[in-house]
Amino acid sequence: MKLSKAVEQYILHKRSLGMRFKGQATQLRAFVKAVGDRDMQLVKSAPVVRFLEGSRNGSITSFWFCKYHSLTGFYRYALAREYCLNSPLPLTLPQRPERFEPYIYTNRDMEQLLVAADCMRQRFHVGRGTEPHTVRTLLLLLYGTGLRISEALSLLLSDYDADSRVLTIRETKFFKSRFVPVGPDLGMILQRYIDRQWSSRLCTETTPLLANRKGVPLTRTAAELAFKVVRQQAGVSRSKNARYQPRLHDFRHTFAVVRLVTWYREGRNVQRLLPHLTTYLGHGEVNATQRYLTMTTELLEQASLCFERYARPEVPHA
Repeated sequence: MKLSKAVEQYILHKRSLGMRFKGQATQLRAFVKAVGDRDMQLVKSAPVVRFLEGSRNGSITSFWFCKYHSLTGFYRYALAREYCLNSPLPLTLPQRPERFEPYIYTNRDMEQLLVAADCMRQRFHVGRGTEPHTVRTLLLLLYGTGLRISEALSLLLSDYDADSRVLTIRETKFFKSRFVPVGPDLGMILQRYIDRQWSSRLCTETTPLLANRKGVPLTRTAAELAFKVVRQQAGVSRSKNARYQPRLHDFRHTFAVVRLVTWYREGRNVQRLLPHLTTYLGHGEVNATQRYLTMTTELLEQASLCFERYARPEVPHA
């Protein structure tokens, strides 16, 4: 069987199980293009290794393992149906790269980011007409709700109920919809933004919540470009030699960690409340939420205090 035909059958199979399978489908189609659309029996190990390594000249990255995982699932499917007799994937795996640690924004970081956006009000012309008040609202929305960046950018004006201060997140990851309540402060910020952005425009059911000055929905590329400008202006960064700098997605990590720290400070039962955070974030299982709970110094301190309270023996009253 031709490689492309087997790949398309595998993609259809995965989607029939209720999976979006968008990213892995893209990787598998790129694999076909890289090694050539030939009979599966003729796919050799050398071009597979070159595909896995990409342009990294032998260096192993997390993306290497991501592609390897996609190919492993595909070849397991193909072997079970006898589309090929063996797998051309490497038999031994390299050492995984150092685990990526998300950036956790502090209150000071947020202050600097917002000031930087406000100070650029007159000369901020990046991201195809993205305006400072839109960037400011996006940052506060991500910081205050923990939404995925794709969820925030997909919001429509009709998805926000100003009376109940609830956002409706429609069929995003895992084909699930959910309601996300917002606090009174964020509610006022969203309402001010809506009044400024849309009060003089004709709005329909497809009007985006976040848009550029022409009313066109804010794209991820434009949002990330605008954030890069604001972040550099604010001086919010890791060390100069760091491979990765703070990202928009790190606001989601920050939200989860702040929520945990708050629960610890309040003496709440974090293990019991963790499933609630899982539901709020739109995860399918608790294990997915735990990835966001980076062990910051503050979180460790609060967990330690919680353990001390638990372990400290009760002193009887005289």
